[in-house]
Amino acid sequence: MEIQYDNFLHYSTRLLMSDALGDIYVELSKQKSANSRFMFTRALLRKHKMLVTTLDVDIEYNHPILSTSLRQNGNAFFKAKLYAVAADMYTKSLTGSDPSAECYALAMANRSAAHFHMGQYEHCLEDARCALVSDNYPSKLTYKLYERAGHAERMLGLFERAKESYAVCLTRLDESDMSAETKRKFKVAIEMVAAECEELMAVQKRTMKTSAVEHLVGGKNKNIPALSAFVELKMSKNMGRGVFATRDINPGDVVAIDEPYICGPFSNTTSVCHYNGCLKFEIALLRCPKCFLVYYCNKDCMNKDYKDGHHLECPIMHLIKSTPGITKINQLAMKWFLKAYIKMGLKKYYSIVDNFSESKIDPITRGFDEIGQYKSDNFLTAYSLDCNENKISMDVLFFFNCIAVDMLHYLTLSGLIIPECYIGTVGASLVRILTVLDLNSRKLNVNAPSVSYRIDRQLSTPFALTLYPTISLFNHSCDANIKRSGEISDRIRVMKAVQPIPKGTQLYCTYGIMFHIHDKESRQRVCNDRFNFKCYCEPCIKNWPTFLCMEIKLSTLNILNSSMEDTVASECIKFVEFSELVEPKDHVQHLNYLYSFIKLLYANVRRPFRLYEDCLKMISNAHSISTKNTISLYEHP
Repeated sequence: MEIQYDNFLHYSTRLLMSDALGDIYVELSKQKSANSRFMFTRALLRKHKMLVTTLDVDIEYNHPILSTSLRQNGNAFFKAKLYAVAADMYTKSLTGSDPSAECYALAMANRSAAHFHMGQYEHCLEDARCALVSDNYPSKLTYKLYERAGHAERMLGLFERAKESYAVCLTRLDESDMSAETKRKFKVAIEMVAAECEELMAVQKRTMKTSAVEHLVGGKNKNIPALSAFVELKMSKNMGRGVFATRDINPGDVVAIDEPYICGPFSNTTSVCHYNGCLKFEIALLRCPKCFLVYYCNKDCMNKDYKDGHHLECPIMHLIKSTPGITKINQLAMKWFLKAYIKMGLKKYYSIVDNFSESKIDPITRGFDEIGQYKSDNFLTAYSLDCNENKISMDVLFFFNCIAVDMLHYLTLSGLIIPECYIGTVGASLVRILTVLDLNSRKLNVNAPSVSYRIDRQLSTPFALTLYPTISLFNHSCDANIKRSGEISDRIRVMKAVQPIPKGTQLYCTYGIMFHIHDKESRQRVCNDRFNFKCYCEPCIKNWPTFLCMEIKLSTLNILNSSMEDTVASECIKFVEFSELVEPKDHVQHLNYLYSFIKLLYANVRRPFRLYEDCLKMISNAHSISTKNTISLYEHP
C-alpha cells in the first residue's frame, strides 16, 4: 500500500532500536477487539518509555532587556519615518519576548503601526488584533489600536468591520489619558470616518450579487433530511450501500444540501476561522492568545470554540502538531472527540462507543438514530461511517493505534481524568475516529470548501478538511453524475445533478478520479491504494478512453436513435459554435441550453463522446462559479 503519512516509521523505528519490534504485527493481529488492540499498543509504548512525560515546551524567552532595547530602537526609526527598518526592529524584539509579557504586546502594536504606514494593511490588522487579544496591552492605549484597525479595514474595503472597530474605539476612549478637548476632537473625527463607512456599505450592498437560495428537488427526504425526496438508500452488488433515484432527475436538480459534522483548516492557514461552526475565509484573524496555533474571525467564534473543547486541546496543540501521521486529521480527530466529550460527558460517550458494533447493524440503516433519522449533526451518524478498519494492513493499523495512544496520553497530561476501566474503549474510539476521517475526509476532499484561482480555467484548492456524513453516502464513479455546486468556499455543501439520472439509477460523486483525465490502470490503482476498493463504474468496466482519444464525430456507430441523427448533428454544430463564442465565465448564464443539449446527447449518442464531455465540464464549472470576489492565491504559468 502506498504510504501517505508523515513520519510513518516513527514508532516502529524506535521499537526496532530497542530490539522490541519483533512480532508486534502478529501479536496485534491476534487481539480479538479494537479495545484490546489499543491496550496492547498502549502497554507497549509505556513499557519502552515512548510517551512524553510533560507538556512543557522547550522554548525560553530570556532577553527581556534586549527586547525592550530593540523596541525602543524601532520607535526611533519609526519617528524618523523609516518604517521598514522600524518593523524589522519590532520583529527582532518579538523574538526575544515572552508572548504573555507587556513588552510583546507593545512590540506587536508598534509593528502594526509600521505596517500601516507602509500600506501593508493586512499585516497591520494581523498584528493589531494579536495585540488586542493580549491581556497585557495597556488599556489606556487600546483605543489607538481599534482606531488603526478601523483605518486598515477601511483601506481594504472591509467597511462593516471598520465601522465595528471605530465603535469599540469610541467605547475605550474613557480609559485614555487624553484631555477632555482632545478627546472631543478625536471622537468627532472617528464619528466622521464611521459615517463614511456607513455610506460605502450602502454602495456595496447595492452592487453586491446575491446567491440564489437552493432547494432540494422534491423537498426533503423524510428519513435523510439532507437528501432529496426523489432518492432512497439501497444495497448494490459491488458497492454496498448507495443512493438511488426514485424518479427521473434532471441536470441542475439539487440532490443534497449537507453540513459538515466536523471541519477544520486544510493547511497551516491563518486566513480561515478554525471554529467548527464558522470556517469563514477572512483577513487578519484573531489568534488564540495561549497556543498561538488557532485562529478565529471574531471573539464570538473564539468563545464558542473554547466551550466546544479548545480549552482542553489548547495546552496540547503543539504536541498534536508534532505527532506523526496527517497533522490536520490528527487535529480534527481531537476536535471531534472533545466536541462529543463536552456535549455528552464521559459516561454517556463511553456507553455509546462501547455499545457500537458495526457488524451487528443492518448495513442499510447504519448511522440512523432510534427514530429512523440519518442526520449529519449526530455523533453516531458520523462515527458509523465506513472506515475500512478490517481492510487496513497491520502496520498502518498499528500506526493509528500509536497515534491514538499519544493523543489520549496528551489529554491525561493536561488534566483530563479518564478512569482506567474506560481507557480501552475511549482509546479504540479515537482509533476509529482517525480511520473514519482518514478515509472519508480525504475521499470527499474534492467537495471540501475551496478558494478559486485562475477563473479562466476554473481551478480551485481546498482550504478545509471536512466530514460530510450525508454526502459520504454517495459512492464514487469515474463518471460522476452529481457534483458540488454554489459558492465553492461555502461550508454548507450543495450537490447538483450534472447529467440526466433516470429512475432507478445510482447517484455518484467523484473522489477526484475521472475517466476523461486518468486511464483505467491509474484510476484503479488510486481507488485500491488510497480508498481500499475496486471501482466498478461503467468507464472502468468498459475501459473508456481518456478525453484526447475519444470519438469526436457522429457516425452510425455512436448514434443510438437513427431517426434523430440529423437533429443531433445540427445541434452538435451549434454547440461547437457556442463553445467558440461564449467565455467560460458566462456559461452560468446559458445553463438551460447546456442542460437541454446534454439531455439530447444522453438519449441519442453512445458514450464516450467528446462533445458530451465538453458540455458536462461546462455544466460542472458553471455550477461552481463563485459569485463572490475571487481570492487570488497564486498564478500558474
